[in-house]
Amino acid sequence: MRALVPPLLLLLAAVAAPAFGQDGSDEQLAAQYFQSGDHEKAILYYERLYRRQPNAFFYEQLYKSHLALKDYPRAEKLAREQMKRDSDPRYVVDLGVVLRLAGEEDKAHQQFEKVLRGMRADQNSVRQVANAFIRHNEHDLALEAYQRGQRLLKEGPGFQFEIANLYAMKGDVPAMTSAYLDLLSVNEGYIQAVQNGLSRAIDFSRRDANTDALRTELLRRIQRNPERSVHQELLIWMYIQQKDLEGAFVQCKALDKRFDEGGTRLMDLAEIALANGDHSTAMKCYDHVVGLGRRDGLYARARIGQVRTEMARLTAMADPPATDLAALRTRYEATLDELGRSKATLELMEDLARVQAFYLNDRPAATALLEQALALPDIDAAARGRIKLQLGDVHLFDGDIWEASLLYSQVDLDFKHDALGHEARLRNAKVSFYAGDFLWAKGQLDVLKASTSKLIANDAMELSLLISDHIGADSNSTPLALFAQADLLTFQRRYAEAVTVLDSLDRAHPMDGIADDVLFLRHRIARDRKAPAEAAGYLERIVAEHPLDILVDNALFELGRLYEDQLKDPAKAMTYYEKLLFDQPGSIFVPEARARFRRLRGDAPDIGPADGPTVPPQ
Repeated sequence: MRALVPPLLLLLAAVAAPAFGQDGSDEQLAAQYFQSGDHEKAILYYERLYRRQPNAFFYEQLYKSHLALKDYPRAEKLAREQMKRDSDPRYVVDLGVVLRLAGEEDKAHQQFEKVLRGMRADQNSVRQVANAFIRHNEHDLALEAYQRGQRLLKEGPGFQFEIANLYAMKGDVPAMTSAYLDLLSVNEGYIQAVQNGLSRAIDFSRRDANTDALRTELLRRIQRNPERSVHQELLIWMYIQQKDLEGAFVQCKALDKRFDEGGTRLMDLAEIALANGDHSTAMKCYDHVVGLGRRDGLYARARIGQVRTEMARLTAMADPPATDLAALRTRYEATLDELGRSKATLELMEDLARVQAFYLNDRPAATALLEQALALPDIDAAARGRIKLQLGDVHLFDGDIWEASLLYSQVDLDFKHDALGHEARLRNAKVSFYAGDFLWAKGQLDVLKASTSKLIANDAMELSLLISDHIGADSNSTPLALFAQADLLTFQRRYAEAVTVLDSLDRAHPMDGIADDVLFLRHRIARDRKAPAEAAGYLERIVAEHPLDILVDNALFELGRLYEDQLKDPAKAMTYYEKLLFDQPGSIFVPEARARFRRLRGDAPDIGPADGPTVPPQ
């Protein structure tokens, strides 16, 4: 008997193999014909496949093919056959759709009503029917299914979320808004899902009938139920989407007072305002928290926020008034005297040193303050390394490149395998570059090209290539030396002198290959001088005149940011982000450029399971 088994297995395999192969071949051919729109040939194969295996997929493809050819009798017959095999309501809806297409509206209505009456008092049954209608874009019937379902269930979470999404599909924004807010009445935990849904349907970048309707409805519900904060929170969120941070401040302050929140919400808004350059609103938030006089952790944070906001306001100017800078220095010192000089105020000390060194030209005071910070007993090694880097920058700003190099080297040794150490080595390599020791700088940069920090590795690679491309046979190069001199002057904020050096470089070496780097440095100078239009002009010349050079991806990304953040031309910003994505797919700037492009295009984040209920699969 055992001897018969192998021949029998071989016989079965021989019989089964052609059939299996035939099915696979038929399915591939059917799919190809269906995708190419040749539905007559697709039907030949899907008919055969469906007869062998009448599953939902083969049925669906066959049904769609009949509809595409407007062969309604065969589509009707197919739907009726499938109804006998499977009780899923989608097939009854399929039959109703066919009857409607064939002009038999009464019979179609009977099928639809049959499905609606057949719903059971459970959520799955209702969703199954609604989804069957949504498959055919029968949104009104899907709405009716959910509304009848709510009456059947009577209690429970209901279908407000699904109803809201259906209104959005129909373009009925007022009804959608009302349904979303009804959902919050059931469960305030759905607020993130509601925000995502509203973002998909409403363009908050402009004020129109939709945003006005949402604002009016929220205010109406706030007045009707003042004890509930969720509608006010949603109104605050709406103001933030519209960049109306003053309006958000008014609502945040009201909530803070009503619920005695101690300023937490206002501190969050202050950070948003500061990130958006709305220094006035940020200062109002911090002033309000300080005015509470609670002398707690938020009070200290708000005091720090006040001076940092004022610093952000002044440093955003092309030429901040000397009197305002002096007043800022006094404000920093008063805040430090009040809060003390400790680990908690370390960043405040670093900020003050930056103001002293780079804006008030008081490098001795900045050096003394940073050395005082280094002497604090409770700061960790990373903070100590960060302060040393800043102290090195102060020395470099003052022209003492060797003292700067010493400090950078100390951090490099202390954090050899850390990003902080890599940053120190990059700065040290730049010191060598400024000093004209190009080969030594290149050696350090080549090591840094393997840094785990993409930005450091990218900066190292670009400077290394600049040196490689322009260093002479005698390890020297006049154009490169002039460029290094201008680069150092730019770091030292001696912009007029830097431009003079670049002008002389262009005159003496007009055909040198360093031209794209010169343009990029001119862009940096214009950017630091708060001249975004001029900065964009230099970058556009890089893209037009040097499309194959290494700085083109930097130029495209910076152009996108300039037009988005400063020149306020989102359409142009999207153009440059898109060009970067298509022309420079390997650039390190691609992830952020893609995120910015999608945000400008109006894409909303997907709603995940943690965000609340989702629309059932369609």
